[in-house]
Amino acid sequence: MAAPTIRILAAYLFILISIVTCFDDEFEGSRTLSLEHSFDQDSDPVFTKRGTVVIKSMQTKRATFSQVSSLSSEDRKLLRDVAQQDGIYRIRIPIRETGDGTVYVSTFTKACTIYESSLSETLIISVDQSGEVLGVSMAADHYCSGIEVSAANLTDWNTKVEISVSVSGPVPDTQSYIDKIKKDEREKAKGNQADNRSFFSKYWMYIVPFVIMMFIMQSMDPQQGGGGGR
Repeated sequence: MAAPTIRILAAYLFILISIVTCFDDEFEGSRTLSLEHSFDQDSDPVFTKRGTVVIKSMQTKRATFSQVSSLSSEDRKLLRDVAQQDGIYRIRIPIRETGDGTVYVSTFTKACTIYESSLSETLIISVDQSGEVLGVSMAADHYCSGIEVSAANLTDWNTKVEISVSVSGPVPDTQSYIDKIKKDEREKAKGNQADNRSFFSKYWMYIVPFVIMMFIMQSMDPQQGGGGGR
């Protein structure tokens, strides 16, 4: 009876660990971001929502993109026109709200690369270790060569998402460095400080014994040495 009981307990333990692992994987770093884009060439372009990016795991850097809807015929024509005019295509991601408005990370590329790649691209989202978005970049899977793309190939986005996690480097021990500089400055100042004491004040420990010895020698009776010989 002991062996089956141990096997049952081991099975329950395995299931519990699996549940906790799955929960932990989904919980850590999971975040949904809104992706906006614009074909406008104005200095203040109008953006519309293109879809959402879901960061599923920071540890495994898993993320997916889901489009809101297929590209409309109007947008397909606009993309083709902008590509022929050697214009740019912009994207942005809102990351937080402040008192001055929404803060975005954004990037752009030549519209012809998006057009000639038939909406195939790679988004690289940079985040820190806490999951905060630091930036976004975009790379299309094609170079501009002037080819004509069928409108049927410009309907759905083929977007691959990559997550780049920035790792903080070692923090320098600034306080210890400042303390060392101050200590060196104090020692340097102490070494350069002029000794203004008098000659006697500097060498009294040598002068006084010499004076005492001379005084003793002069006070001795010079005849004692001869008298002792008689």
